[in-house]
Amino acid sequence: MALQKHLNSSEPTAEKEPQSSARRRLRRRPNRYVCAVCGQELPFCWTCPCGFMICSDCMEENFWGMTCNGITWTCPDCGAIRGFGNQ
Repeated sequence: MALQKHLNSSEPTAEKEPQSSARRRLRRRPNRYVCAVCGQELPFCWTCPCGFMICSDCMEENFWGMTCNGITWTCPDCGAIRGFGNQ
């Protein structure tokens, strides 16, 4: 399974600049969504802050191994527990 790592360096700056919610949202959203399992570029993937991305089809196919309660999923790269947004 070929996984792409995207390192997001967030170095603190000396100056604090005002940030709107739109700017904050755009910074967190990746430029491209590329599934780490199937390698396709898609309009949406489930993402983890470590850089792991998985498309909905691959998530559904591997659902049995990535969640035990249907509310959260576990990143296979870093082990972080991420929500599906259905809480």
